Amino acid sequence: MKTFSRFLLVVVVTIIATFLITKKIGENSEKTKADANERLKLSLINTDKDFYKASLINGTGRAFIDFADTDVVLLRQNKFPLTGKKALEQSYMNDDTSKTPLKWEPVKAEVSPDGKLGYTFGTWDYNTIDKTGKAISSYGNYVTIWRKQKDGTWKYVLDGGSNTPPPGDEKD
Repeated sequence: MKTFSRFLLVVVVTIIATFLITKKIGENSEKTKADANERLKLSLINTDKDFYKASLINGTGRAFIDFADTDVVLLRQNKFPLTGKKALEQSYMNDDTSKTPLKWEPVKAEVSPDGKLGYTFGTWDYNTIDKTGKAISSYGNYVTIWRKQKDGTWKYVLDGGSNTPPPGDEKD
């Protein structure tokens, strides 16, 4: 009987130890996944910031082309969407967008659990001068959906936004 009791005690202790070790490994695995997701979010925010910096250096049009995925869709105010990188290139071919830069700043990023898709959300403003010399300012929010490329970089597959009142006029 003593042998059986000892055997049973060893089995119970082994089961409890296995459970505790497995639980700890699972917790570490979840922490590792969460850390990896946070790194991907930061990578995506930094890509969006690099996108903006490129627009300041090379012009908005060039940056929109360079950061676009081949299958890009660009939603535009009061116009039909541009679909595909070739259409995007043709749209910006003769535009000098460096004189009227679009300003934007990402506020938030999220990434899919598999790390292949993500989005950034942020604010934008656009300042230009009309034909009469009057300054015109527009403001809004944007969302950009990004796809992770085989080389590990992000390219946007969908970009669009909406107009908002000027900052400080938030009432809703």
